[in-house]
Amino acid sequence: MWAAIHNFGRSRTLRLALVFALAVTAAIGLVLLLIHSQVVRHDTNRLNRVLVAEAADVVDRPLPQLRREVELRLTRDVRTLDFAALFDADGKLIAGNVAALPPKLPIDGAGHVLPMLTEAHRAVEPALLVARRRQDGGVLLLGRNLYDVYAFRKIALESVALGVAPALLLALFVGALFSFRAERRLRTINQQIARVMQGDLDERLPLHGSRDDLDNVAGGVNLMLDEIVRLLDQLKSVGDNIAHDLRTPLAVVQARLERGLASDSPENLHAAAEKALVDLDHAMITVTALLRISDIEYGRRRGSFAEVDLREVCANAFDLFQPLAEAKSIHFTFEAPAPLPVAGDFDLLVEAVGNLVDNAIKFTPVGGSVKVVAQMAAGQPTVRVSDSGPGVAPFERSSIFKRFYRSEQSRRIPGTGLGLSMAATIAQLHGFDLRVGDNNPGATFEISARRAS
Repeated sequence: MWAAIHNFGRSRTLRLALVFALAVTAAIGLVLLLIHSQVVRHDTNRLNRVLVAEAADVVDRPLPQLRREVELRLTRDVRTLDFAALFDADGKLIAGNVAALPPKLPIDGAGHVLPMLTEAHRAVEPALLVARRRQDGGVLLLGRNLYDVYAFRKIALESVALGVAPALLLALFVGALFSFRAERRLRTINQQIARVMQGDLDERLPLHGSRDDLDNVAGGVNLMLDEIVRLLDQLKSVGDNIAHDLRTPLAVVQARLERGLASDSPENLHAAAEKALVDLDHAMITVTALLRISDIEYGRRRGSFAEVDLREVCANAFDLFQPLAEAKSIHFTFEAPAPLPVAGDFDLLVEAVGNLVDNAIKFTPVGGSVKVVAQMAAGQPTVRVSDSGPGVAPFERSSIFKRFYRSEQSRRIPGTGLGLSMAATIAQLHGFDLRVGDNNPGATFEISARRAS
């Protein structure tokens, strides 16, 4: 437990939570201080305007009237004035509650903050004072005690301090809570990754259904693991199929060569060698096709994609296989009413369509028909290759695109079982779908651009 707490204390998420909490607290404190500063400044400026305006308004009134107003203001207007005094040209007090002019107070008609002894609190407190000179040389002094303003400032500062502390604690608690949850999820993800690295490829990262960043990353990793498992299964299947498909021709080659060597006739040895070379050529074709599919699957040619016309792709495949169709007396037709521009590799697409056409001609009986159509279907560029052969049984349609798969009815026909697999690989590289359906009679293979989801 202590180790978990220690690791949690060292986690980067907790440090980020602490930084976030401090930032939020600092922002709250700054806002409160700005409010406090603006309120205090506004109150002080308001008092200053009142005192400056009143001093300017009454300073030049006749001396008896001004003396009487000073005395009346001190007794009646205690909310605005705390200090009021009238001095003669020699600085002697004529009326008021200030014994002498403060030595540091400028006589300029503007407001200044100076310490003054107040009768209410019998203490030296800051006051806002305005001193203005009369035409006869006397001085009028008006002032207001700032005790309330400074008391409010003190209360505001204490409130800020009291408010920031709970805000900091709350921010720390919330940050630590979210940090702990994130740390727990990351720890679970790391444990699952460790199990996968130990060879348990059936493990998957947990998803919480929140669709947050961690869920998106976990979902992407799970898809990657699914693809890795699929490729490993495919690799194992390929290895098994290669061993199975190459074992027979190699065994035949070995037997023929052994019989040729055992024979005393040079002609028999020469014939056995020729037949062995034919079998080896068939094995080399299989290996070359596998390497070709592997090269396509890794997408090494994706960088050479450009705009190509599917109509031209199908025309090339049609011209290539027309002599083969004529040799079997197959009615071979091609339809393409308009250009079909797509992004892709021209040679690879010709190879994919060619494999479909070759497969159709191979399984179509003499006198049958094969048709190639390139057109827009359901708003997507589509290539359709239809034949009048035996067709594909529904239970086999999910298997015919696998490597080396050959149905029972096709085992007597020469081939490697890789043509449809290569066509499917090229379609997948281009982001196309390859589907098989009924032609009644025969089969229909359709390559179409994948619809945007």
